[in-house]
Amino acid sequence: MNSRAERTRAALRDAALTAFAQRGIRATTLEDVAARANVTRGAVYWHFADKAALVREVFNDLAWPLDIGTNMDAYWLCENPMQLLRQVLWLRMRNCIEDVRQHSMITLLLRQGGTGDVSYDLAGRFEIMTALSVQRLETVIDICYQRGGSRPGLTPLQVAECIHATGLGVLAEKPGRLPDPYGSSFFLPLDLVLLGASLAGDGLGIETYRL
Repeated sequence: MNSRAERTRAALRDAALTAFAQRGIRATTLEDVAARANVTRGAVYWHFADKAALVREVFNDLAWPLDIGTNMDAYWLCENPMQLLRQVLWLRMRNCIEDVRQHSMITLLLRQGGTGDVSYDLAGRFEIMTALSVQRLETVIDICYQRGGSRPGLTPLQVAECIHATGLGVLAEKPGRLPDPYGSSFFLPLDLVLLGASLAGDGLGIETYRL
């Protein structure tokens, strides 16, 4: 990032994210963002036509933290697909927590109660991200079911939706420290969901918790 204009645009984006997190998207004005970025209101309008354009810029690089990707072959090929899913989820969530911007964006969305304060096109993008994430989780759970590794009576979609909702809940309450993905200190709520869905909980590498 070399030009002064690019630096100003980035500063406005970061200032907006901070202001949105503190005041909420609806309550934050462009004047608030300008003051936080230490620029004039005119500078904001030079870069962004309106508040909706600024909000869109803030969330432009959001990576959905519960999206496990498209490589389903890895789950078919491994001995314990549920354990692999656990490790992939941990890595995705760890990446989100360690990236300040990513974590700020996702917690802003979650704590605001959804996408009501963003434009329709942006809300639609978030809905697509959510749907794809659940669909991919469902595919992995279905692989586990076909290989006899998941509990009967639960549909893959039900389990996928529980995993997704629980993972987002964990991220909204950012853990105080990052756990060891191969030890016993994984995020407890998500572990409980995975244990409940699995026929072989001891094969997940999860130590029994004393409640």
